Amino acid sequence: MIKHDFRDRALVKALAVLLTIACGVCAVFGWIYCGVNWDSMFDVGDFTYSSAWNQARENALWRLSERLGYEWAKLRWGKLTYLEEQEYQSALYDLDPARTNFRYTVRDNATGELLFSSDGKKSLDNAIDLRSSLRTYDARNSLNVEYDPDREVYVWSDDAGTELGESEDSAVPPQAVQDLPRVAWAVEYGVDSRLKVDDAFLAARNSYTVGNVKVFYVTAALTGAWLILAVFLLCCAGRRRSADTFVLNWQDKIPYDLYLCLMVGGAVLCFAGGIDATMEGWRHFNGEPYGKTLYIMAGAMFTLFFILVAAGLMSTAARIKTHTLLKNTLLRRLFGLLGRGGAALGRWWRTTFGSWSVTNRVIVGFLLYLVGTVLTGLTIVLIPVYQGVVLFGLCKWALGWKAIREGTAAIVGGAPETVIDTSDLDRPLCRDLKAHAEQLNDLGSAINSAVEERMRSERMKAELITNVSHDLKTPLTSIINYVDLLKKEDIQNETAQEYIEVLDRKSQRLKKLTEDLVEASKASTGTLATDPERIGVGQLASQALGEYEEKLVAAGLTPVTELPQEEVFVRADGRHLWRILDNLMGNCVKYAMAGTRVYLDVVAWDGRVTISVKNVSAQQLNIPAEQLLERFVRGDESRTTEGSGLGLSIARSLTELNGGTFRLEVDGDLFKAVVSFPQVD
Repeated sequence: MIKHDFRDRALVKALAVLLTIACGVCAVFGWIYCGVNWDSMFDVGDFTYSSAWNQARENALWRLSERLGYEWAKLRWGKLTYLEEQEYQSALYDLDPARTNFRYTVRDNATGELLFSSDGKKSLDNAIDLRSSLRTYDARNSLNVEYDPDREVYVWSDDAGTELGESEDSAVPPQAVQDLPRVAWAVEYGVDSRLKVDDAFLAARNSYTVGNVKVFYVTAALTGAWLILAVFLLCCAGRRRSADTFVLNWQDKIPYDLYLCLMVGGAVLCFAGGIDATMEGWRHFNGEPYGKTLYIMAGAMFTLFFILVAAGLMSTAARIKTHTLLKNTLLRRLFGLLGRGGAALGRWWRTTFGSWSVTNRVIVGFLLYLVGTVLTGLTIVLIPVYQGVVLFGLCKWALGWKAIREGTAAIVGGAPETVIDTSDLDRPLCRDLKAHAEQLNDLGSAINSAVEERMRSERMKAELITNVSHDLKTPLTSIINYVDLLKKEDIQNETAQEYIEVLDRKSQRLKKLTEDLVEASKASTGTLATDPERIGVGQLASQALGEYEEKLVAAGLTPVTELPQEEVFVRADGRHLWRILDNLMGNCVKYAMAGTRVYLDVVAWDGRVTISVKNVSAQQLNIPAEQLLERFVRGDESRTTEGSGLGLSIARSLTELNGGTFRLEVDGDLFKAVVSFPQVD
């Protein structure tokens, strides 16, 4: 028995469904909007992408360009006309730091001397909008001066053709333009992130922030309302004023697994279609009817999505209340049918062949053959027919066994996707072979799945390394830039200078590691582009030795080289080949024992050019050579050196990418790396 109340009314249910759909559709649109603008929702710095902010920035840059033009005119003519002076003062007034958050500095590009700035400072502080921050104005290149005969004035403009100013000094002939003084100014500008002045920048930020936050709170409220209404619909499911118990409607009688698949599939398609239509409409909404039509389509798709969601939730709740959720399913019926069929088949197999072993089957088959031979021998005529049938059966068995052996050889040989054909093994004599072949097929499929999973894991690992390395570049670049700015400051504290040096050294090492990670990932996956060319290996080895001569001497190492008298050539990418030599020589500097010799040999033999680098390791090499080629593995187990453990891995990947071979040999503490390429004329 259930207690009747307003939840039984059809009008209440219909109103709740309509409100649920409306709240859901509005909430989805709101969350899409918030998702697109999430990064700038509560962060002032990201509001520089708004149109109002960009307009304020363009206006400020225009006024700055005017000032630069008049400053140049003062250099050219020594003074400005009355109207030009008025415009010049107006630009200075608008760029006054008391009236705008816009800041700028102008320096001599040759000497670095500060010429003028917004507030007299030598650098920008708290500036957040520094895109295209370095701009050079030059009388020949970036600041163009032309004589306009129609207006009888000189006009100066930038390379983009934007007019920066003009002069009324028409007494100077046009030929004098070529003798104009050359100026080269380095201009740095930005917007004070504190936004202390009430100007267009502050207004743009406030309007953008208020709009986004309002959308966020309204969307959150709609989502909460949708959840409350969804719970209310669950409570209303299965209730009817004319019934004392929970009842099912027509859709609740559909098998639940089939119903769930249809509902989930339809909902996913509708939601995906709504998302696509919304994003496409977002790109075409600039007053275009097509964009508005896409929004209407998106609203329809989301409406259908929430209709399916509401129907699915209410049907599920009704089935749970009537205890029919798992009973009314196709899987339950199918499993019941299979169970009954399997039980019957098992009984028949146990009574017929279930207890027979392979040995018994062979013995019985041989006895039947003898009986058949005796019976056909009595007739003489049937002997060849009978023997022919037996021979045919044995040949089919032999062919089946041959197919199994060939399939097994293919699977073992590296083709696990091979499938043994079992269509000709359905005869009673070959059923054991069929079972064996099916087991081999399952084994090959399992091996193939394992190989694909391993390859997918390797690809995912490479993509993860590439993506993480790429994400690290942006904050790492900021750290390096700010450390560089700190190094340029006049800091008297020696301890602080030491800290800055440590930061600089460690950030550079992290940058090198990040670059090595990206290159190792690209090289190992074969996505690194190559540009093969004819390269002289001897000359390249000599250059590498020259580059590392000072480093080798500083590490206490003596280089010993053996180069061919005549140059030998290979075909490879020059950048990659240089990186291989660079990694091998750098490996010697990092890990070779001081006071020993480093051997660099280039030998041409049997159509190949071999480059070998040998040294004595400072640390005990107690790991196999193949393990040294793995990523992040270093001979220095204490990891006190500056290496990353990627050098040898990158060298091998680049060698194989260019068609060469790479191997390592470790004999005690003797380390030898050998790179080989085919020789070309």
